[in-house]
Amino acid sequence: MGDEESSKLHFKTQRLMKNIFLIVALLAITFSFGQVKKVKTISKKAPTAVEIKEIPYEERISTIKGDPYGDASIAVESAPIKQDEDSNTIYNYAGIEVKPEFPGGNDKFFTFFSKNFQYTDEMKEAELKGKIFISFIVEPDGSITNIKVIRGLGFGTDVEAMRIIKRMPKWNPGEQNGKKVRCSYTVPITIYATK
Repeated sequence: MGDEESSKLHFKTQRLMKNIFLIVALLAITFSFGQVKKVKTISKKAPTAVEIKEIPYEERISTIKGDPYGDASIAVESAPIKQDEDSNTIYNYAGIEVKPEFPGGNDKFFTFFSKNFQYTDEMKEAELKGKIFISFIVEPDGSITNIKVIRGLGFGTDVEAMRIIKRMPKWNPGEQNGKKVRCSYTVPITIYATK
């Protein structure tokens, strides 16, 4: 019977050891999860929204409140520049209130240009086709200055185009805030020389 008791005791000891091992393992797991929970968590709050309201015309600069890095300023609208009578400001054609115009409009301009453009034998021999781009400034009195060929075709087309632009009658000038102003103007001209 001694062997039987020792095997029962051995069996009980093994079961007790397994139970102790399971308890220790559960405590270790519980302890490690408990430590993770105790770690200070960094909150990931979404940034607060800043309401942007319509700003009166008089206020040119607005400050955004609630900026976490300090007050941020944004330019809402630049103040209008007061123009002097003798100002050298050149306005862009696209942004001007009253656009400069050839007397009679674009159709008259292209008619004038095509009647006066002289094709050389060299242009005709090359059967030159394409567009040239010319820029100039329409002055407040309607005269044309600063004539430049932005893109040409060669074969003397640049010189001929500039000759015609110089011979144009005065234009109707552009206007901004009720005053006649200098305005840049760029025009594409199609060249089609045939034999």
